[in-house]
Amino acid sequence: MNYSILNDQLIALHKHHYNSCIDFKHLIDGLNWKKYLRENPEEIFIHANLFKVKKLLSINSNNDQILKMSSSGTTGNRSNIYADRLTRANQQRALINIFKDSFDLNLKDRFNYYVIANKNELVKDIFDAQMAAIKGFSLFAKESIFLLDSQNHIIPKALDKLRKDKNKFFIFGFTSKVYLNFLEFLKENKIFIDARNSILLHGGGWKKMEHLKVDNDIFKKEVEEYLPGINCKNYYGMIEQTGSVFMECSKGFFHSNNYGDICIRNNNLELQELSKPGFIQSFSILPSSYPGHSLLTEDIGIIHGIDDCSCGRKGRYFKVLGRLNKSELRGCSDVY
Repeated sequence: MNYSILNDQLIALHKHHYNSCIDFKHLIDGLNWKKYLRENPEEIFIHANLFKVKKLLSINSNNDQILKMSSSGTTGNRSNIYADRLTRANQQRALINIFKDSFDLNLKDRFNYYVIANKNELVKDIFDAQMAAIKGFSLFAKESIFLLDSQNHIIPKALDKLRKDKNKFFIFGFTSKVYLNFLEFLKENKIFIDARNSILLHGGGWKKMEHLKVDNDIFKKEVEEYLPGINCKNYYGMIEQTGSVFMECSKGFFHSNNYGDICIRNNNLELQELSKPGFIQSFSILPSSYPGHSLLTEDIGIIHGIDDCSCGRKGRYFKVLGRLNKSELRGCSDVY
């Protein structure tokens, strides 16, 4: 069964990384996966955690166009990936297309862009997932306004500009900052902002809110109360596959797209049937400078169907149920 709409591209990427990345080659040879280089490409994957312990490159390490990008995690080791100019250009192009398709926009649309982060985070030494997302979505910005100061407190002048903005605007932030730093401030001060026809996009950051028992439904309900009329969507993505994010539809599902897809694996790392939970394996056709195109994650998800979501969008649609704590997935990691 073909588990990816990106079959041919994955086969091409497998061959490219096999020939260009010595660590990826060792993995394939060590697990006797070379047979999958020509068919069943979903059977070749690496654990996302390998990017925390190995410098995986499919280009010359002396390339001065390489940008090191790191995950945003505050605990444990960070994942590090190395994107050259071609990979970054493809990631940016994909992000633009996915965003405009999800919100029914065109390339000429520009908004006041309200970022729930502090501006100083864009000049720090580590180029992380938050910075990549902020800069990526800024392509639709008419003006960028940061809502938080260096202490992550709301900047009154910036919030006042948002409250008075009568045009269609765009708010972006990591989920935890949107909720803990922005929504909490609106609630405490009983501030309601007319957000008809405007956009709020958020992703990541759920782990920091576990103690509050806030799920996606509660989050959206509170957003609608204090920002009535706003089009609020969540996205699922990772630094290792920047650009090919999975956007949430109106029915609350994430959807595959022309750049990325997923499958689900059980505890034995076998492909899981529809409607059964397991580990998310995420595909992206974008990474060419590092082997991040087929990754087994520690996120638990469930695929609900293919091409028949009631929202009308095609492709595989799924939900993310959470992350396995202290996972000890074996298999591909043991080669090292």
